[in-house]
Amino acid sequence: MKTIHKITTLLLLFACQFAWAQQEEESQEGTKDFHVEFKPFTKPGADTTFAPFQISFVPYVGTNGINSGNVVNGVSFNVLGGYSAGTESFEAAGIFNINRGDMNGVQLAGLFNQVRGRVDGVQMAGLFNSNLDSVKGVQLAGLTNFTTGKVDGVQISGLANFSPKSVKGVQLAGLLNFSAQDLEGSQISGGLNFTAKEVKGSQVGLFNFAGKVKGFQLGLFNYADSMSGVPVGLISFVKSGYHTLEVSSNEVLPFNLAFRSGKREFYTMLFAGMRPEINRDVVWAFGYGVGSSPRITDRFFLNVEASSEQLNQGNVLALNLINKLYVGAEFQVAKKFAIFAGPTLNFRVYDDSYEFHPELFQYTQTKIRNQRYYPEDVASQMWWGFRAGFRFF
Repeated sequence: MKTIHKITTLLLLFACQFAWAQQEEESQEGTKDFHVEFKPFTKPGADTTFAPFQISFVPYVGTNGINSGNVVNGVSFNVLGGYSAGTESFEAAGIFNINRGDMNGVQLAGLFNQVRGRVDGVQMAGLFNSNLDSVKGVQLAGLTNFTTGKVDGVQISGLANFSPKSVKGVQLAGLLNFSAQDLEGSQISGGLNFTAKEVKGSQVGLFNFAGKVKGFQLGLFNYADSMSGVPVGLISFVKSGYHTLEVSSNEVLPFNLAFRSGKREFYTMLFAGMRPEINRDVVWAFGYGVGSSPRITDRFFLNVEASSEQLNQGNVLALNLINKLYVGAEFQVAKKFAIFAGPTLNFRVYDDSYEFHPELFQYTQTKIRNQRYYPEDVASQMWWGFRAGFRFF
């Protein structure tokens, strides 16, 4: 590390001496007085020139000298880093590239690329690509792609892709994709996908957030203001969609609460139930399910649902899973109130070695239709049951 630091310091000293010497020579000859100004976030002026080829070690130490910031290069090679007014074909650097204007073509850097103008082509960097205008093409970075303009193409990064404007294409990131306006295409991440306005396409990630969705969302948690497609996830919430609170009873537990969220075409359910008994070890259950509720008439709906719940007495100590298939009818009594009922087919899978499972049927005369025993102390049962209750909202 000390050797690298010494080499970098010597190169910077050499750059300053070289720039000073060139400026003194040009001043003595009565030519135009050039000033070495490093302004990476300002656009190049009217005195910009073009060079078909350049090579440099660091900014101002190369074939363009102290004019580096005012020269647009065709092909550019920078041993450590480069500074120019723009690129028209190809640019590569060991550490960084900084362009005051547009980049057209291919830009490669060991650590980062910084472009003040538009990008039309391919950018690849070990850490990040930063652009203060639009991007048309491909951005590939080890950590982050950042642009303040529109994106028309592909952004791929190990950590995050960010655009405060619209994205047309694909954003693929390890953690975060962000668009402050519209998305036409796909956002795929291992963490969060965020589009403030409209999505025409898809979002795939652990958490998906969007305004209006014309397509689908696939994730652990999905949120949308409105949706013309289908959200698929552990929990999906569509602001203008389908969400109800349900109070119900069945052959095992007389009191159950459930929350449905999503769209009638496809929704998810979180529920819990109990026996309201004064007992030291309360019998209770929790579970999850999915369902669909197509409309039959103006007030009648069909419910088709699949769910699974863990039944316990006191603490959760052993496998005791009741899987249900429910097909029933729902009648909309009022705008925010409905009644429903229907049969269930139940398949219980439990740990046969555990002796303290709660009794299944205390209030009904339900019969077990099929009982089997498997290796590893696992057993199963089947029976017909029911579910009936009220829905609100």
